[in-house]
Amino acid sequence: MSRLQRLLQPRLSAALTSTRLRDLRRTGLEAWRRLGRYPHQLTVWLRVDDPYAYLLLQALPTLEADFGVRIGLRVLGDGGADTTPEPERLQQFACDDATRLARWHGLDAPPQWQASAQAIAQAQRQLLDLAATETSVMEPARDILRALWQPTDAAPSPNAIVPSLDAHAAQLKANNDAQRQLGHYASAMLHYAGEWYWGLDRLDHLTRRLSNLQLGTSSAQWSTHLDGHFLVGEPERLADLRALDTTLDVYFSYRSPYSYLALARVRALAEHYGLALRFKPVLPMVMRGLPVPTIKRLYILLDSKREADVLELPFGRICDPVGLGVEHCLAVTQTLASPAQAMDFAESACAAIWHEGRDLSQLPEIYACALRAGITADVVDAALANAHWRAAIEANREDLFAQNLWGVPSFVLHLNGQRLCHTWGQDRLWVLEDALNDALATTGV
Repeated sequence: MSRLQRLLQPRLSAALTSTRLRDLRRTGLEAWRRLGRYPHQLTVWLRVDDPYAYLLLQALPTLEADFGVRIGLRVLGDGGADTTPEPERLQQFACDDATRLARWHGLDAPPQWQASAQAIAQAQRQLLDLAATETSVMEPARDILRALWQPTDAAPSPNAIVPSLDAHAAQLKANNDAQRQLGHYASAMLHYAGEWYWGLDRLDHLTRRLSNLQLGTSSAQWSTHLDGHFLVGEPERLADLRALDTTLDVYFSYRSPYSYLALARVRALAEHYGLALRFKPVLPMVMRGLPVPTIKRLYILLDSKREADVLELPFGRICDPVGLGVEHCLAVTQTLASPAQAMDFAESACAAIWHEGRDLSQLPEIYACALRAGITADVVDAALANAHWRAAIEANREDLFAQNLWGVPSFVLHLNGQRLCHTWGQDRLWVLEDALNDALATTGV
């Protein structure tokens, strides 16, 4: 990226993430809908074998009733390799995470997310046929996926007709292409009036938007942010938790806006529960040779902005640190003696990247970030003169993959030196608290 591009980027990103411009777009789209007397139309895009899709379909009949909206259905084929660089790891994580998420929200989840190719093809065909009808489809679609995931001991008949996975290939491809044209690529996505909402985790944003249109109020709470509160606050139980031997590994990237959104909260969580932190930054995906296409970067940018607004974090004037900026940050981070000091610097650098629009490929900006974190220029100079940080950063990546994780921010919680739980995402800090709560009950402290 040229120096001129880095100078212009904060202005462009500020415009893209502008709340004022977003509201103007929404107002224009709503005026067009009223002028044409169109209904409030949502569309859910899903892949049949996606666990998150089944959870989402359990919530959508209630959303339809609460807000009086129409929800259409589009069935997707497999995702593209450019947007899903680790599909096997993602699928395994999705199964584990969906089970936890179902328990958190009181939804149904199977003992195991396993279905035969025959059952998947059958459900795919049923959903495609259902999507072509004019009737309300959310409850039947939910029931089709419920039947898919229900365990059964019955063996398929040898004479059973196995629907071809390619029978509806043209329709699946058309749906995939249509979704990309609208600006997305993933399963379990809701689209409404130009904006995308992923799974249960972003239903709170959607319901807030619908409420602002005076369509109704949500009868369910879908946010997993705990609004500054902690699951365990009683002094006696908190003291018992703090007495446990717990360590939290934090995998982090300076180029990940979600890492920025998690940083201050994970520090607060560690302080509250007495967790020892191990800070493990990694290279961004694009600097590891993994693709991050524009369609994915843009969604992440806009999604991070609305999450930042909920968390009351400043966000939007961005200068991408990819390349030299990331290397400067990683070199300084690895030189610092304590996790607390490393995270002080990370918070300062992330503020510079994600809402101050400062170019960290430039040495004066790195010095300024370091000074704000209490780190002197001579420490920065020594860090930048040493390339030993590269081996440590690569070791962090290997550790991350050994946990069957790949994205950031990721977290691995240890109890007495043994892994207690692992998770991925700035909206999964509740998983760590939930695991600690369970550990307290299990240990009988």
